[in-house]
Amino acid sequence: MQYRSPAFVEDCLAISSINLIVIRLRTGHNRLNAHMNRKFKLAPSPTCACGQEDQTAEHILQRCPLLDEERKEVWPSPTPLQTKLYGSRQELEKTTTFITSAGLIV
Repeated sequence: MQYRSPAFVEDCLAISSINLIVIRLRTGHNRLNAHMNRKFKLAPSPTCACGQEDQTAEHILQRCPLLDEERKEVWPSPTPLQTKLYGSRQELEKTTTFITSAGLIV
């Protein structure tokens, strides 16, 4: 059996976490209100807490006014949704950072 350093294991876990979050956001199979309400009836409404739109990946990543501050910290200039979900590893890490700092569970 090959020995794996703690740093290697930590890197693997970080990559897995990034992958899980991004895949859930890409597919729409996540714990946001829109999916939880429509698919499972586990959320009382598909609407975001801001009250403006359904809580979808696009809404939280691009437009939710409740997350403006966190969004601007991660992406100081406007960034297309395509980049946030399908960009480089660095861009995907930003997406994961945003979701985590916003306190969202996807």
